[in-house]
Amino acid sequence: MLAITSATAQVPTQCFEIESILVDACISFPLCPGSQEAMNEMVRFKVGPDPLLVADLDVEWPNNSFQGFVQDAQTAQLVDELNSTILGCGWLVEPAGGVLPAGSSVLVITSTDMCTAANSFAGLNDTLRVIFQMAGNSSGHFVNHNNGPTVSPVQVGPDEFRTLIMTHTPSACGDTVIYNRALLVNIYGTYGGLSAENDGSTVLFSWPGTPDVSYVNFGCQAPFEPLIVSIDTVSGSLCDGGSVVLTASIIGDGTGAQWTGGSGEFSDTTALVTTYTAGSLDQGPVELSFCAISACGEPVCATVQLTAGTAPTVNISGNTAPCIGTSTVLVASGADSYLWSTNEVTDTITVATEGVVTVTGTNACGSADASVTVGFVDGPDVQVFSSGALCPTTTLTASGAIGYLWNTGDTTASIVVDTAGTYSVFGIDACGVMQVLVDVVASPLTVGFTPDALVGEAPLTVVFSNGSQPQNALYFWDLGDGTTSIDYSLEHEFIEPGDYTVVLIGELDGCLDSAFAMITVEEPPSTESTVSVPNVFSPNRDGVNDVLEVAVQNIARMEMSIYDRWGHRVGLLERPRQVWDARTIAGEPVSEGTYFYVLTAEGTDGVMHDLRGSVTVLR
Repeated sequence: MLAITSATAQVPTQCFEIESILVDACISFPLCPGSQEAMNEMVRFKVGPDPLLVADLDVEWPNNSFQGFVQDAQTAQLVDELNSTILGCGWLVEPAGGVLPAGSSVLVITSTDMCTAANSFAGLNDTLRVIFQMAGNSSGHFVNHNNGPTVSPVQVGPDEFRTLIMTHTPSACGDTVIYNRALLVNIYGTYGGLSAENDGSTVLFSWPGTPDVSYVNFGCQAPFEPLIVSIDTVSGSLCDGGSVVLTASIIGDGTGAQWTGGSGEFSDTTALVTTYTAGSLDQGPVELSFCAISACGEPVCATVQLTAGTAPTVNISGNTAPCIGTSTVLVASGADSYLWSTNEVTDTITVATEGVVTVTGTNACGSADASVTVGFVDGPDVQVFSSGALCPTTTLTASGAIGYLWNTGDTTASIVVDTAGTYSVFGIDACGVMQVLVDVVASPLTVGFTPDALVGEAPLTVVFSNGSQPQNALYFWDLGDGTTSIDYSLEHEFIEPGDYTVVLIGELDGCLDSAFAMITVEEPPSTESTVSVPNVFSPNRDGVNDVLEVAVQNIARMEMSIYDRWGHRVGLLERPRQVWDARTIAGEPVSEGTYFYVLTAEGTDGVMHDLRGSVTVLR
C-alpha cells in the first residue's frame, strides 16, 4: 500500500484519535439558501480498542459552545440523503443504540441544519459512523486562513493557533489537536485568496504519538481522503529512442501502483520514480499512465502524453481546388512551428496562385516537409445516368457537383421517377451552377388477361385470354395450384374446390409487369337425402313460424302422421314440403300442447328415413 497520509488502517491504543478537520467548509448559496459554514464543518476521528457511547463524548470547539449530539428522524433523513449521493463503495451509518464500535471511523457533522449539497460525499470509499451536533451554532467552530485576499506562494498572515479538544468523560480520556490558521491552503495548494478559493481547506493529523499536522485542500467534499494519483514531473526526451524520468505521487490509500503505456520499457513499473525508454513502435504522441487501485477495487489513473520518434508528421489541409477568381486557406498541422515556401511562418496561409506549396514543420524531435498542388477550377460538370425505361419506375443519378435540385423538388443525387417526360437537375458547387436535361420514356410492356369464368363447380375448365403487349415479350403463368406455363394464352382445368390466385408476369428488356385474377372452384351439389322436423311452432298468424314445415333434401316420397296425446290422428302430410297449419283433419284448430308424429320417407339416393318424435304447438 502506498500513501502519504496517516496509517488509518490501525486502531488507536487510546480511546480515540482525531484524524482531520474540515476547517473551511463549502457553501453553495443557490443550492443551500440560508445555510452557513458553521452548519457544515466536520471532524473525523477513529475509535480505539473499546466501543464508546456517543452520549459520553464532550467537545471543546475553538469557537462556540458544544451543543451535544443528537440522533433522531431528522438525522436519519440526512444520512439517507447523503448516502444517495455516494458514487464510491463507501457508506454512512448512524451508530446503533448510540454505540461507536471499536476501531470504527467516525465523522462529526457540526449541525443538523447542514446542507447535504454543500460538501460532496460522492467519492467516499469508507464506511463511516456519522454523528450530528444539535443545531444552535450559526457562526463557525473553527477559524479560516488569515493570509488576505491575494493568492501567495508563501504564508503571509502571522502564526495563529487554534485548538480542538474531545473527551470521553467517563474515562477522562481524550485527544487534543492544534492547527495554525496561517498555514491553511487554498485550492491551488498555496496561501490566501478569496473565500471560494479557500473552500475545502482541511487539516490532517497523524497518530500515534505527537500529531504530525499537514494542510491540504480536497475542494468541496467531506473530510475523507480521496485517492488522488498524479504524474508530477517529467524530464528528458523520447525522441530518437531516448528516455524520460517520471515522478508520480499518490494521495490517499491505494494498492497495486503500476506504470503502463507505450511500447518501450520502464526501469521499475511499481516505483513512484521510474525511467521510461522509448520503444521501436513509439512514434508521435506516446501516452504513459500511472494507476493505483482504490478501496472500491477501481483503478485511479494519471496520464501524460509525450512526443516520440526521428521527426514530426506534417500535414496540409484545406481546399486545393478553389474556384477561379478566388483564394484558398491552407492549414499546416503535426508540428510545433512552420516555414512555408511563401516564407510565411504561421500555421495558416492564404494562397491566390496555382502551383506547388510546401511547408516545413519542426518540433522537438526534428523537421518534416509536406506539399500540395493548388489548381483553380471552373464550375460543376454535371452528368445524369438513367437506369433505363420506366418499368414502372427508373432511377436518375446525377454526379459532378456538391448539391442538386431537381424539377421534382428533390435535393438528393438520385431520384426515382414513375412518369415519362423530361427531367432537369441543377448541379451546384462552390464555383457555380449547371443544368442538365434528361428524357425518360416508358416501357411498352403492359400485362393483362381475361378468364372466361371466375366461378364454377369442380372440375372447372377456364380459358385465359392474354391481352398483354407486346406479344414477343416473355410471359410466365402461375395457376395457383402448382401448375405453371410460358404459353401466351392457355386453357386449364381446376380439379379440386378452392380459391386460386392466377398470376401472369411479363418481362421485356429487364422491365417487369404483372396481372392476377381470383378463380373460385365450388363444391358440386350434394346428392345425399336428409329429413329434419322442427320441435315447436306458433300458429298465431304473426307471419313468423305459423306452420310446421319438414326440412327435406333429395326426398322423393314422404308421409307424416301427427297424433294428440290420446292417439288421435290430427294431421297428415302426404308429400315433401307439405305443411301442417295446426288444424285437425276436419279443419278445427288444435289446442296448445305437445303432439307426436310418425314420419316415413324415401330419398332419391334410395335411403329410407323413419322418424318419430314430438312437436309443441304454442298459440
